[in-house]
Amino acid sequence: MRLPNGYFRLSKKEDFRLFEDIWTWLMNSLQPYAEMPYSTIFVIAVAFALSLTTNLANRFLVDVDKMKSVMGEVNAWRKEFDQARKTDNKQLMAKAMKRQKAIMQLQSKAMWDRMKVSFTYLGPFWIIFYVLSGFFKTQTVALSPFTVPLLLGNDMLFTAWYIACSLAFSLPLSRALGVNPEMG
Repeated sequence: MRLPNGYFRLSKKEDFRLFEDIWTWLMNSLQPYAEMPYSTIFVIAVAFALSLTTNLANRFLVDVDKMKSVMGEVNAWRKEFDQARKTDNKQLMAKAMKRQKAIMQLQSKAMWDRMKVSFTYLGPFWIIFYVLSGFFKTQTVALSPFTVPLLLGNDMLFTAWYIACSLAFSLPLSRALGVNPEMG
């Protein structure tokens, strides 16, 4: 159907068929990674790429020096507050309580700046995760060298293996790129 502005609009049936065609193409293009060890390596690569992309975005879109400064100020205030509470020093407690609202607002703004970047990558992450979950379904993609009763058997499905890989890459990459203000 041709719309007045010159664009075409597909019918609902054509929309669905287009989605089906794209889905089929995606599933077929992932076929070489369907079995181990290719599935194991593929998920490692995806976890690394997503973690690297997120950390690079944080590095270039968030003022890391400002974040470190804010975290330093918040940590100093917490030490002062804890000291006042431990020693039951009323004067020190009053001073800490006077600064509490400003510190919380500062911390909140800094965390919001960081969360904006995370929200930007949440959509693409979920699309990739949805596609890969649909592809691997209940298929074993890796073998665990150990067993954790009730949580992890020897056979690792996509979700468990992705989470393990993602956790393994996130902290080292954030440290290497200097985007973890808590680590100062």
